[in-house]
Amino acid sequence: MKRFAPFFALFAALCLSGCSLAPKYERPDMPLPAAWNLPEQAQSPLAEQWWTRFNDPALDALVAEALQKNQDLEQSLASVNSARAQLGVATSFLFPSIGIDGGWRLNSMSLKGPTPVSPSMDRVQPAYSGGLSTAWELDFWGKYRNTYTALSDILLGSQAAHVGLRLTTSGATARSYFALLALDLQQEIAERTVKTREDALRIYTDRFKAGDITELDWLRAKAEVDVARVSLHETQAAREAAEASLLTLVGRSPRDIMLERTERGKAIHLIPAAPILPAGIPSQLLERRPDIRAAEYALMASNANIGAARADFFPSISLTAAFGTQSSHLRNLFTVATGTWAYGIQGSMPILDFGRTWWKVKDAEAQKQMALAVYNKTVQNAFSDIRTALVQQRESAEIVKSYTAQVDSLFKAADLARVRYDNGYSSYLEVLDAERQLFGAEMQAATALARRLNAIVDVCMALGGGWEEPDAPEQDEDDVRPETQPSKKKRKSK
Repeated sequence: MKRFAPFFALFAALCLSGCSLAPKYERPDMPLPAAWNLPEQAQSPLAEQWWTRFNDPALDALVAEALQKNQDLEQSLASVNSARAQLGVATSFLFPSIGIDGGWRLNSMSLKGPTPVSPSMDRVQPAYSGGLSTAWELDFWGKYRNTYTALSDILLGSQAAHVGLRLTTSGATARSYFALLALDLQQEIAERTVKTREDALRIYTDRFKAGDITELDWLRAKAEVDVARVSLHETQAAREAAEASLLTLVGRSPRDIMLERTERGKAIHLIPAAPILPAGIPSQLLERRPDIRAAEYALMASNANIGAARADFFPSISLTAAFGTQSSHLRNLFTVATGTWAYGIQGSMPILDFGRTWWKVKDAEAQKQMALAVYNKTVQNAFSDIRTALVQQRESAEIVKSYTAQVDSLFKAADLARVRYDNGYSSYLEVLDAERQLFGAEMQAATALARRLNAIVDVCMALGGGWEEPDAPEQDEDDVRPETQPSKKKRKSK
């Protein structure tokens, strides 16, 4: 064992003196608002399954199905598995590679070479060999450790992106469902309007034949029936397209997309639409939003890649060892006399590569600048999203109230216009104008109901989905490497 002592001593010294050339990571400092710009109202944490607040079992089932079968999520999950496999490859470089080999060859010896074979000997000699070899490139400059760090961050980023896609998929499912319910209501309005106008046309036809109204009024009444029918057909086409889109979103089979119908729950005007106000403080948005977490993981990975690129400027040192046996006869291959061994240290260092390593470092630094810009933009977009969503939530509720009042007034106006026309106090144009306004307001009111619900969905999306405790970070990613969590503001180099 004494002959191996220098080997182990050098190994221990190099391992203990290892360093990292990556810059110290610090989360970018961005000025954040101290509080939400909201009126004083009660705030509470948003349930993790935020869509259950709408209290519609059909919606709950659709979201659950989408989260299980959506193909975009399947693709995203495969991307996470790929990142995990790449991290496994990087991990293997931190340890020695060990191999076993064996062979047999037939050698023909020269009778007139530097070491001629005796004529009495057989010129053809077999050779058997077997052995165990190992090699380990010491990570003295942190090249492989920084690569491991970068790929760990990439894995965590891909997991955060997958969580974000799940959030996006659930939001898209809710919006598609609300759009379908709004089209259901619009179809009911159009069908009712067509029936009302057809009934009125029959009455006006009898009055026209009796000479009580002019042909112009009769033609206008007939034209309005066709206008309502056109609107009905357009609504039916939009409804079919919305249903097919929703079935695709939740991952139904092609047969189901062609033949099935989406189960409905509550009518759109019966779905609760209580507003959502963000709990906690704005800085917690950096932990809640999956896209922000993914962007920071990408920034952290690019920071570690700088260290890996810088390591190429310095020598690489490898430890090698081999233990084996060689014999010209197979029966003697594993005897003590045929044993062989070797160990050593191998080093290499670049001297002239015409700037290849330097440009690699510059590229890594530029990649970090790109990642930093993406992170800053992602944070900016997050706060823009929540400001817009909160305003839309408030204003869409007021819009629904206004449309409701407008429809009530136009119903009364349409009834009054018909009475005035039937009693000869106004022209038929007054009736047509009142009915057109009523029909348009009803259709727009149905759309406004969907927009009000969508505004609530947008707030949930802007807040990064649900959470149970405002002060507890979500545990969405696997705990692959705790020190890479972006909730820690600084990462120190070793």
